[in-house]
Amino acid sequence: MKKFALAIACLATLGTGLSAQIGGSINRNAPKVSSSIEMGDQKVHIQYTSIRFGQGSWQEYKDNVDMHERFNAFAEKKPIGMVKTSCDLQAAGKKVPAGEYKMFFTLHEKAGWILNLKPAKGDSVRWRMVLSDAGKKTGCLKMNLEPSAKDNACSLAIVFGDKQVTVPVMAAPKSDGSDK
Repeated sequence: MKKFALAIACLATLGTGLSAQIGGSINRNAPKVSSSIEMGDQKVHIQYTSIRFGQGSWQEYKDNVDMHERFNAFAEKKPIGMVKTSCDLQAAGKKVPAGEYKMFFTLHEKAGWILNLKPAKGDSVRWRMVLSDAGKKTGCLKMNLEPSAKDNACSLAIVFGDKQVTVPVMAAPKSDGSDK
């Protein structure tokens, strides 16, 4: 009986990590946040759940390589938010066609945290998040579209715990039809 109880406790512990990205009691009342930016007639909108992710245990998931596959599968099924763009974008050197995308984070043994944008059909656009020191610690995920001094440009700022990353975003030039 004790072995059975121990096995159930171990399974419950593993399951807790899988639901932590957006589920779990700590995130039951996590706020939903939206941020939009207009660059002329081009618009970008993000919406996400400002998760607390175990009050800092997010780093433990990165370090536990054995959990990456399960964590990643769960993250794609239960995304943290969405991105909608009315124009093609270049974000951190990657092309993001106009449309709507599920947004979620995954882990890779060597690359670390990865931001994923997944369209309704097709493969995800993925960025390795090279995190730097944020200077102060936050208790929840914060994402914001921030304006740039350049025309048709902005950045996606992501802060979590004591780490941050900024993803540069440019609206792709509109085609004048001469490439047809």
